[in-house]
Amino acid sequence: MTIGRSMLVGAAFFAIGCTSAWPQQVTGTLGEAGATTTITGKQLPPPDASFGGVINQRADQSRQWWPPRVVPPKGAPNVLLIMTDDQGFGAPSTFGGVIPTPAMDRIAKEGLRFTNFHSTSLCSPTRAALVTGRNHHSVGFGVVGEIATGFPGYDSIIPVEKGTIGTILKENGYATSWFGKNHNTPSYQSSQAGPFNQWPTGMGFDYFYGFVGGDASQWQPNLFRNTTPIYPFEGKPAWNLETAMADEAIGYIKQLKELAPGKPWFVYYVPGATHAPHHPTTEWIKKISDMHLFDDGWNKVRETIFANQKRLGIMPENAKLTAWPEGLPQWDSLNLEEKKLFTRQADVYGAYLAYADHEIGRVIQAVEDLGERDNTLIIYIGGDNGASAEGMVNGTPNEFTTFNGIPVPVKDQFLWYPFWGSERTFPHYAAAWAWAMDTPFKWVKQVPSHFGGTAQGVVMSWPGRITDQGGIRRQFHHVIDIVPTILEAAGIPAPDTINGIQQSPIEGVSMVYTWNKANETAPTRHETQYFEMLGNRAIYHDGWVAATTPATLPWGLSTATPPDVITGYHWELYNVGEDPTQATDLATQLPDKLKELQDLFYSEAKKYNVLPLDNSTLARWNTPRPNLTAGRTEFTYSGELSGVPASAAPSIMNKSYTITADVDIPEGGAEGMIVTEGGRFGGYGLFLSKGDFGVGRGKVVFLYNLLDLKRTTWEGPELESGRHKIVFDFKSDGPELGKGGTGVLSVDGTEVAKNSIEHGIPVTFPEDETFDIGLDTRTGVALIEYRYDPPFRFTGKIDKLTFELKPGTIAVP
Repeated sequence: MTIGRSMLVGAAFFAIGCTSAWPQQVTGTLGEAGATTTITGKQLPPPDASFGGVINQRADQSRQWWPPRVVPPKGAPNVLLIMTDDQGFGAPSTFGGVIPTPAMDRIAKEGLRFTNFHSTSLCSPTRAALVTGRNHHSVGFGVVGEIATGFPGYDSIIPVEKGTIGTILKENGYATSWFGKNHNTPSYQSSQAGPFNQWPTGMGFDYFYGFVGGDASQWQPNLFRNTTPIYPFEGKPAWNLETAMADEAIGYIKQLKELAPGKPWFVYYVPGATHAPHHPTTEWIKKISDMHLFDDGWNKVRETIFANQKRLGIMPENAKLTAWPEGLPQWDSLNLEEKKLFTRQADVYGAYLAYADHEIGRVIQAVEDLGERDNTLIIYIGGDNGASAEGMVNGTPNEFTTFNGIPVPVKDQFLWYPFWGSERTFPHYAAAWAWAMDTPFKWVKQVPSHFGGTAQGVVMSWPGRITDQGGIRRQFHHVIDIVPTILEAAGIPAPDTINGIQQSPIEGVSMVYTWNKANETAPTRHETQYFEMLGNRAIYHDGWVAATTPATLPWGLSTATPPDVITGYHWELYNVGEDPTQATDLATQLPDKLKELQDLFYSEAKKYNVLPLDNSTLARWNTPRPNLTAGRTEFTYSGELSGVPASAAPSIMNKSYTITADVDIPEGGAEGMIVTEGGRFGGYGLFLSKGDFGVGRGKVVFLYNLLDLKRTTWEGPELESGRHKIVFDFKSDGPELGKGGTGVLSVDGTEVAKNSIEHGIPVTFPEDETFDIGLDTRTGVALIEYRYDPPFRFTGKIDKLTFELKPGTIAVP
């Protein structure tokens, strides 16, 4: 009996809903093993093709039929989407900067430079907008995920009805991959317990190689392959993620070329550079330092950059250099010691950017060497927001001092001066350098109201399709425009449904129209765009910007109550069509225009989940979120466990606590880490000492590392073979954030050490470190005394490890 359909009927399932704009393209004969087909792309994944062969009782009287392999439309390019971090509009040479970025220069010369392109002003919001084509509040990222709150625009969860470019391209036949920073997995879903639907591999990317969170050491990062932590840097002091990541991406592209030479790929390449920590190699530090780019200071560098921008046509002749802020020092007001330190900070930052661009250049060159350059659309975005002022006024050798509200005086920073940028530091430059890197604009990262926080230099190249080589485009565009640009270039529509879920419309506008030389001065098609971050806000419409004046300084450490989020802000008005740098405020001259734009902002805010507005910061760090530790005061473990993020670990900050370890020591004694969270730049550890040449091995030690500024230790006796109970009991002096307290270390019921700390870490341990039991991953908490090399595995047995947390009573402003 025949129970089949014709091959054409089977193929029709792929063509349902197909219009003349998206004709089905078939290669080979449908039903045969080598056949391929495009899909309409409106339903993802596409429905399975119906069997088109013939089935009888006997195989020799039947005809087999294979479903065709789904491929993108003919001519669909490979896509290499690159975005650096915290770079600043005026940093790279491509946009007038003094730091050499030849890879970015190359793409600009082969294609186009976009001088009026904008981000959200903060890391994970920009990245969520970039991969979805929707505004950051529309996809749950009104702020960075670490301070998410329980409102639709702020919960750090990308809704299922707003699928990513990874999912769209993957289901249309692309190979998809993500290399580098992932700041879009909710912090409370970043442990081994998952869920993993908001990890890159759950967002449409076949392969992920990178780190999770806002930043990471480039020497010892919290690195993952897909969802598995990996430690390729162990025992390799010269290893650096910038190079390793380029190697990994090159290997991935080469492998695809050899295994599936006709399959287009989408590579999302997002290095940690130049977000702190600034971690270039020593060779790059020397190369940039020898160029003396920053010796004359930030004011002169800013003037040089602006002159370069005029010369290159990045800024029109009528553009004005905005005023230097009163809150940051002029270079000439500094003493010699300050100038020396700040120059060193900038040299290391410049080296980091040049190093990252060099590694990006290696990836681009590999694409050319594999013969894929002519069929590859390259989009290179210079930063996910403005340059960062989070190093505070003087910079810091450890960025986590900023996050915990602790400034480091200049004279103290010289302790780290000789190895600034090495694995011994987690450095960030002084805030004035950020203002200079954002030349010619006002303000910096975190500030969405002014272009210093949102302007990003962008270059695009696709040989044969973008023919105006070296051209400049001034149309206003936003990061949400990248997804529709890629889709139009690939000939792939935005889907109606993904996994049966109706999709909301893409909110961005394709930039492909700008590629034509005839449209060089065409009006922008992105006519309206709101901006909001931490209560500060702006609206762009038809060449005008209304913006609030920032109420708090991004480089300040104020815990004062912020002003009323609605009525407490002054508004400014700019005609950016004629005043592209926002140099001249017209608010008092044109109050009606200002009111029109203010009303438009609130209309857009309601549409895109921006409400409720919230300008709190510290309170949001401490807000309750869904997590695996919520409501728990006791935690019990045994054996070995590693790589647990803070969101899934017992938090000892700002409270009293007791750690009890029941251990079994073998004959000959033991050493190694029992439990730790954090590392070189802040945290704690309970361990048995390594000793020196066998002397002092096996002593019980509890060490508290206050942000690499001070280490306090409790030391007990060497443990003999057998079972032992170790207890560390800490009584907080709270309830205020960062209060110290007194700890008592006991062994087998006997007190062996008592000590106090004046201050504790108030807000966060290093984000790129983890909670480990039985070993210590990445970096160790000890520095000189009790120093050890990770992983420092415990050579005894942990029968039981218990944390008992006392309720915290922290008053958060």
